[in-house]
Amino acid sequence: MNATRRTSLVVFLAIIPLAVMTGCSTSTPGVANPAAATASSTSASPSPTAPDSVTVTRPPAESTTTPPSATEPSSQEPSSQDPAPNGPAVQPTDLSGEVYGFIRAVDVARSELTLDKVDWFWGADAEQACAVDSVSDEAHLDGWCSVYYFRNVNPKLRVVSVSPDAAITTLEGTTPVSEDLQALADRAGTPGGEYHPYRITVTDGAIAELTQIYQP
Repeated sequence: MNATRRTSLVVFLAIIPLAVMTGCSTSTPGVANPAAATASSTSASPSPTAPDSVTVTRPPAESTTTPPSATEPSSQEPSSQDPAPNGPAVQPTDLSGEVYGFIRAVDVARSELTLDKVDWFWGADAEQACAVDSVSDEAHLDGWCSVYYFRNVNPKLRVVSVSPDAAITTLEGTTPVSEDLQALADRAGTPGGEYHPYRITVTDGAIAELTQIYQP
């Protein structure tokens, strides 16, 4: 082998290791840096501390309507102090239809009166009742037993409700006068007022009509 060819071979062998080392350190064209790609993909991925399965609970929204206080009754609940829708409650009574009696007291605020009920008779029935009760002929005065008659053998007093629209009629002498419950109370409270007889109509447990009876 001549000297020229030997020199060329030595140079060639020296270049090969250099080329190999250069190729390993040089990035392949078109390929991204692996380290950079790894860092980028890591930062873009969702945080491992907030997985999709976690449910976030939010506090309920505050109501704009204030609930009623426990000490204040609702407007839909009736109060024990409220008046009854149709006035005072009707008192229980055994009276119904047409009855007769004397008024012993009147409670205007409660729309009630205290009644002393009697058994009343007119005309022929009055004469017959007087005969049954052995009323003497001398007592037949001013229409007693001939025109009217009543028995009052029961001392029981009854408290009876008066309807708000009851028709009340009293007498000024012999003239009928339409009055209200207060006027009736005033009349019943006068001297002798407890001796005025009344014809009374009771409907559904309450007095619907009350008329003073004339006595000679």
